This record gives sequence, structure tokens and C-alpha cells, in this order.
Amino acid sequence: MKEHMVRLSFDIPEDAHFQLKTECVKARVSIKDFAYEMILKGLQDLKEEKFKKRLRESIQQSKEGKGRVISAAELDEMVKDAE
Repeated sequence: MKEHMVRLSFDIPEDAHFQLKTECVKARVSIKDFAYEMILKGLQDLKEEKFKKRLRESIQQSKEGKGRVISAAELDEMVKDAE
């Protein structure tokens, strides 16, 4: 079964488009495939950064004596959000 698709459109400067097109040709990859992979990677990076930020905040609060014990369920939820 084919996945439902939607179109994404945005404007970029002409010189950036030229550079993108040139590098994709050199790598023998379509702009569409490159952009899709970069979007997925960016989303994963955002999730991981959110997880790291929450973990750093928890550690800092613990050092300051303001922290609380994180339950196993809360930790599981944080890990799940980072996936």
C-alpha cells in the first residue's frame, strides 16, 4: 500500500539552490531524496537535543539540591520521546 504523500514547498536563495543542485548531482542523489533524508535527520536531532536538554536540567537541579528522583516510567517516557 502506498503511503499518503503531501507536497512541501519553500523558497531558498538562488545561490543556495545552485549549490544544492550541484552537490546533489556530484553525489548522484536527487534533491528530493536529499531533502527528505535531511528533514528526517533534523527531526531526530531535535528529539535527541530535547532529551539531552532535559537530562542536563535534571542533573543540574540535582547538583543544586532542587532535583527529585525520576521514576522509571518518567525515564522511559523521556527515552521514548527521544526515539
